[in-house]
Amino acid sequence: MGFTLMLTLGAGLLAIWLDTRFPGLRPKTAAQGLIHAAVGVFAMLGAAGLLALIYGIPQWAWMTVLLTVFLPSLVYALLAGFWMLRALANLTFAGR
Repeated sequence: MGFTLMLTLGAGLLAIWLDTRFPGLRPKTAAQGLIHAAVGVFAMLGAAGLLALIYGIPQWAWMTVLLTVFLPSLVYALLAGFWMLRALANLTFAGR
């Protein structure tokens, strides 16, 4: 439980850092944000499926896959979620 929480918090901090460090990567429209969010969901599904598929291999190999496949997918999914929230907030406040 502790490792899962720390992995998620670390991915969230990486996503926040990437969003603030590279603001030019943000999608320009809400439609682009929605596309990124959908790709992030599918990336997470693929990464979780891969982890389930390789369950039972040696621990060092499993951790390698976890940190090289699952962590970047989690960071991208969280980053796409931040982008989507920002795009929706811009749409909401632009209407005022």
